[in-house]
Amino acid sequence: MEYGAFRECPVDGLIEIASLFTFFQRKLEVDYTFKGESHNFYEAVCVLDGKVGITADKNVYILSAGQMILHPPMEFHAIWSDCGSEPEIIIFSFRAEKFPEGARGVFSLSPERLAELKDALHLAGRAFDVGEMTVNFIKDTAAAAVVLKKLELFLLSALYAGADGASQYRGRSAENYYHILSVMESRLCDGLDVGELAALCRMSVPALEKTVFRYLRCGAISYYNNLRMQKAAELLRGGMSVKETALTLGFSNQNYFSSGFKKWAGVSPSQIKNGSVANFANKSAGFGTGGAL
Repeated sequence: MEYGAFRECPVDGLIEIASLFTFFQRKLEVDYTFKGESHNFYEAVCVLDGKVGITADKNVYILSAGQMILHPPMEFHAIWSDCGSEPEIIIFSFRAEKFPEGARGVFSLSPERLAELKDALHLAGRAFDVGEMTVNFIKDTAAAAVVLKKLELFLLSALYAGADGASQYRGRSAENYYHILSVMESRLCDGLDVGELAALCRMSVPALEKTVFRYLRCGAISYYNNLRMQKAAELLRGGMSVKETALTLGFSNQNYFSSGFKKWAGVSPSQIKNGSVANFANKSAGFGTGGAL
């Protein structure tokens, strides 16, 4: 549209953060490990000092100071202290109304970007009532809006600079881990037991369990069930009935499926299908609940 001698140049915002779930800074002990979780909102982990190991679905990363990993919704992730260090990290998780499709992976952060993030974290203490990790409620509406804008600018700067693929770890054990998860993803509808899974991966059961536990801090079948529940949520949201979803994923007993899904998501399959639940999180790679970071 033109206004006299002026021509309008519309700009569509790439990132629009609607809400925060967590925003905190923490120094981890040298032997720290977190079992892992998945949830249907974004999470960013920024390393201020030391090194951390991180799994992001099938990939394994070693992150150093000045690096950030961005987990998209429903990407299972675990974290641990690495290389004998006591790493210091900032984590924030959020729901976005707008976000670049396919944005994920590891990003390098300049000292200026890290300073901006710390500034946003400091302001968040005034804007929100923040527990040990969670953002509970808004104390100052204007300050809260500024925090979200600061985080949007921080993320835009990181995404504009581009992802840094050099941090992906590809040792023999990580390759085995990648292969195991690839097999799991290809056989979600088969209802495999650990022996069948090990045979498909051409590994012994102990070797399979050792590899999965190293990177996910859980059992192989626990994580396999986590993937099946993620797929179930996707099918339910796509309009499939609870019965059809159970049968598609190899559950002959619908009640057993519904019970397992509720333990995993905290809500029933019908609530997911009806769209009555906006956000849920799984913290255990299986059907139970796990510890929080």
